[in-house]
Amino acid sequence: MAERSTGQRGPRTLEDMPASLPPSTREREDEADAGPDRWAWRARARRNPTTRRLYRIGVAVLGVLLILLAAVTGPLPGPGGIPLALLGLAVLASEFAWAARLLDLVKRALVQAGEWARRQPGWLQRLGAVATAGIVVGALYLYLLALGVPGWLPQDVRAPLLTVPGLS
Repeated sequence: MAERSTGQRGPRTLEDMPASLPPSTREREDEADAGPDRWAWRARARRNPTTRRLYRIGVAVLGVLLILLAAVTGPLPGPGGIPLALLGLAVLASEFAWAARLLDLVKRALVQAGEWARRQPGWLQRLGAVATAGIVVGALYLYLLALGVPGWLPQDVRAPLLTVPGLS
């Protein structure tokens, strides 16, 4: 079995993210052996084998439910799926080493994507922002075209939408 973690749970910000996995993730062979816990109630639950098993099952169920909810809400307008999937992965990573490694991989990929975007020329960054806004507006228009303007919207919002061609 690997040596118990020293309690350091890796970088606190994305800027501090190392190129390799943090030692606390690499060293954890036993997923339940996450080192010192900052929440006393969770430390108590982990000490008892029965409550530890129940706690891990609860964490697994909640994490999987959040990821499944992300898959369901993904196609709906708004960010829906992505934040829920990341939240589900973070919940799972709080107790399972494989999820912590996957979350570290996702964090590194997001940092690299951000660094790549910042290296692009300003005109290309602005073009990307305009293209993204156009895609969002186009998707919203198609959504309203297919389903109509919701009746529950306040009149101040609904009235201007009804003047848009095809939405009346």
